[in-house]
Amino acid sequence: MADGYTVTDVKQRTRFTAGGGRVSYYDITVTTEQGATGTLRIVSKDYSPETVTERLSDFVKDLNMPFEL
Repeated sequence: MADGYTVTDVKQRTRFTAGGGRVSYYDITVTTEQGATGTLRIVSKDYSPETVTERLSDFVKDLNMPFEL
């Protein structure tokens, strides 16, 4: 488990743009130790262990912000 959160789901998805192009991305759902839940979307071309770890860390900080007031 990463510091402060658990990844509960990862889904690969594809969407079509208005111009007929395709965009592939991953939705990563996490639950924080405080109980907040959220989903982070990362485009497939940016999906790497380093990028995911960095973005999830920032995302979890934002999710936990209401608990730190």
